[in-house]
Amino acid sequence: MSPEPRLKPDHEIQPSDAAGVARTAGSESKQEANIATPSRAESLLAAEKRTLEMLANGASLSEVLNDLCASIDAHAPPVTSMVCLMNGEWLSPCAGPNVAATFKAAITPWRIGPDRASCGAAAFTKQRVIVPNISKDPRWPDDARDLTLSHGFTAAWSEPLISKDGEVLGTFAMYYPEPRAPQYSDLELINAAGHIARIAIEVERSHLALKNALVDSFNSQNSGTS
Repeated sequence: MSPEPRLKPDHEIQPSDAAGVARTAGSESKQEANIATPSRAESLLAAEKRTLEMLANGASLSEVLNDLCASIDAHAPPVTSMVCLMNGEWLSPCAGPNVAATFKAAITPWRIGPDRASCGAAAFTKQRVIVPNISKDPRWPDDARDLTLSHGFTAAWSEPLISKDGEVLGTFAMYYPEPRAPQYSDLELINAAGHIARIAIEVERSHLALKNALVDSFNSQNSGTS
């Protein structure tokens, strides 16, 4: 007796069999899509790992933060992200490869305050500032509002970057071309991106402090032996 064929002829496939095949194929397609497209958590983990690797390999803070912004912009369109660093009572853009140079130049430096746009308010209050519609938000000075809208930004969300000691290091901002309020996943994204930016800034500061300490030690030794 010849063995029974493993596959049924087309005319013997029952509707229930066809449905099962379709479900299996659909499940496999979804699994393949999930494998091919990294999740937001995976992308952020990869960005954090790459940030630490770049710092370890001697990349500048500006290079590291520009890479972070580029990753966020690519992963969550139509967002445009930017990092500003704090210097006294002023903020200055440090990274944002997709932010126009004219916009960065116009806000360099930018004094912080409760009514100094999203980044200025976030740095001043040490709290996240969400502006769903810049054109209607009273925290934006008229000149800043006109400048921002003219560069295609209508919504702005800013996360203060706060050190372990409570010092404001800067801000991480996400801009959108249309009025927009964040969903829970958006808040997770800005929180995680801000965390990575803070790590990069603090590591850079630690490296600089160590370098300065070594220079001071070397200078003191030389002065003692002269």
